[in-house]
Amino acid sequence: MLPKWTVFVLLAALISASSVLAQDTKSSALTPSNQPDKNVVISNESLPSGARLYIASMPNGFETYVAAGLEKKKVPVMVVTDRDRADFELSGVSDTDKANWAKMIFLKSQQTNEAASIKIVNLKTGNVVFAYSVNKTNSVRGKQSAGEAVAKHINEKIENRYH
Repeated sequence: MLPKWTVFVLLAALISASSVLAQDTKSSALTPSNQPDKNVVISNESLPSGARLYIASMPNGFETYVAAGLEKKKVPVMVVTDRDRADFELSGVSDTDKANWAKMIFLKSQQTNEAASIKIVNLKTGNVVFAYSVNKTNSVRGKQSAGEAVAKHINEKIENRYH
């Protein structure tokens, strides 16, 4: 059986790939000179500072932790609650592995393992401009750590420091 974080990474890849396939069917009427490269999964589009970002509902309320992480890390985006007013949409999945009885008794630890995968889509073009997966083992602050890690990497994307 695969670890849960591996499942999230694979799920994020499938979500991204399905977005590309859906876009390819829309672009079949384009001329060959302006047809997008079918080998590109994530576009090279930038995520501009000041972009209006809609955060879709996620399992376990993870969207709240992402929004708090964006605030704490001072990511220069405007979070909006109306998808129609947004330039970009952030969606994803998350999961928490709570400490089992053996870990709590023998290691005296109640720390959780957190896993999350997100993607950001340009709502005008339909292109995936950013995707990220995080796996925090023995997380003291749980979902908060994962939400802040997501925010940190979004900030790096905006500043064009993302590798």
